[in-house]
Amino acid sequence: MLVVAALLIAAIPQVPAQTPANPTPAQTPAAPYTALVFYVGAHQDDWELFRGNAAMKDLAEATTRVVFIYASAGDAGRTDGWWEARERGAVAAVRSGVGAAPLTIDHVRVNDHVILRYTSRNSASYFLRLPDGRYQFGTGYPATNNESLSQLRDTGKAISAVDKSTTYRTWADFHATLKSIMDLERGLVPSAAHPLVNAPDYSSVDNSHPDCQSSRTCNACDHPDHKAVGEALRQFVGGVYNRNWWAGYDTQNRAENLLAADFTQKGRAFFAYSAAVLQETTANGKPAEANLGEWKAWGARDYIRTVNWDQPDVDGPACAVTGK
Repeated sequence: MLVVAALLIAAIPQVPAQTPANPTPAQTPAAPYTALVFYVGAHQDDWELFRGNAAMKDLAEATTRVVFIYASAGDAGRTDGWWEARERGAVAAVRSGVGAAPLTIDHVRVNDHVILRYTSRNSASYFLRLPDGRYQFGTGYPATNNESLSQLRDTGKAISAVDKSTTYRTWADFHATLKSIMDLERGLVPSAAHPLVNAPDYSSVDNSHPDCQSSRTCNACDHPDHKAVGEALRQFVGGVYNRNWWAGYDTQNRAENLLAADFTQKGRAFFAYSAAVLQETTANGKPAEANLGEWKAWGARDYIRTVNWDQPDVDGPACAVTGK
């Protein structure tokens, strides 16, 4: 895989460092899309690690609109360009799947929040840039006023984007914003009556709880931000969207289940992300190599459970035993 990473360093698309200041209207699709698929996660490398094989297949279909939503900036409490590098990596991962195509960067106003969007060929990527909730804690970092999605949900503590572009004052405001982004995209693909959403499984006890591994859930000991995103989506996806709820960190305890071709495609996405992060962090004087420990833990695994659009998201669901 180090060879793959080296090849992708030379091939990653360049992402402009600056973004426009003013919101623009929703973009009209350039192709007659017949399908719409969402990947909604917390951090910039989540879909690459847990559903990268599926996303790359979707991106290869020109008539499928593929939408990525990132709730967290993935900043880890750092103010040294880390979250900007990770955002650049996420865009590079998407562009590794769409091939050579122009990149448009704009802002959209959704539910009275201004959100950054990147568009390239049949993909759109929305970055909410909310503070990282902190692995194993869920209480955020001092650099971002100890704000987190978990606290927004549990105590009503407001959370502001790390770039100070907007503030979410209630949990309802946050999940309504996710819904509004997805409604906006549904309007661009009217033929897709029941789009597919891929997201972290809400059936989880996150790793801020010391006993999370003993819980009988489908997604034990996941990141607090992952669980929060799944729970936010659970508020509105039933009755409209087909769902693939993915298992996250716990898949490292399960058997490798990807076929060679899927593993290769997933690797393309992950190492494109990693190469762009390395390039940006090197320019910042703090080079960050690809995290091969994470790739070893999750790269060859893909576990989901599927819920049809007309079925509810119940408590205590039957868990995934394999992936797709």
